[in-house]
Amino acid sequence: MDWEKLVSTELYHFLFVFARLGGAFLFMPFYASVYIPRRIRLIFALAAAAALTPVLAAEMPVSAPQNVPELFRSLVIEITVGVFLGIFPFFLMTVLDLAGVNAAMATSFSNATVLDPQTNVQSTVLTSFLTLTAVLMIVTTNLHHVMLGAVLDSYRTFPVGRPLLTADMSECLTKALSAAFTYGFQIGSPFVVMIILLYSSMGVMSRLMPQLNIMFVIMPLQVYLGLALLMVSLPMMMWWFLDFFQDNLRRFAM
Repeated sequence: MDWEKLVSTELYHFLFVFARLGGAFLFMPFYASVYIPRRIRLIFALAAAAALTPVLAAEMPVSAPQNVPELFRSLVIEITVGVFLGIFPFFLMTVLDLAGVNAAMATSFSNATVLDPQTNVQSTVLTSFLTLTAVLMIVTTNLHHVMLGAVLDSYRTFPVGRPLLTADMSECLTKALSAAFTYGFQIGSPFVVMIILLYSSMGVMSRLMPQLNIMFVIMPLQVYLGLALLMVSLPMMMWWFLDFFQDNLRRFAM
């Protein structure tokens, strides 16, 4: 048995698996959280690639790349596929961005911003709260296992070394973002209805009692009603989001 050739082939297989997993972990919810140090994420990706390389041996090319350009091309393809598999659930998480913006407008918390651990940008307090709650629910319901399983099952759709399905990948991401925008507006619709009713009532009261400073009455009421509505609707919002997230993720997890 040619041990040198065997070790060389296994090393290339490990590189291919690590490239796809590493690309996915750059954007995938929970795995890409800024609360997890980069060194820990790197170690986890290396350990996962080492553990999954023997499992995925049947999906790997029999022979190693013959030259450096071919190896570079294969690694770029694997990284691109991994990034695609990570961005897809990341786009699904934008449902909570729109819902959080609607909730922040309803509670007058639009100017209260913090660092969102999922997107690593400044967002409203309620958007960060909804994102953290969603990530917690994803881990609790083991959907992070489904995301990892989607990466493993992707080798049937995107075999190693095959040309990228760029048109299909772009269409899939476009549809996911469009569906996330629509679903996010639907989840945040109770806060939109509350704002419309509250501001309509404020207009009527200002006409009936011009001497009353309506802003001093409405502003505290808006905060209390918005937070009460969030408390009541949060379980249903998370249930709708998890249902939407799981249905779209099952496309890749066979």
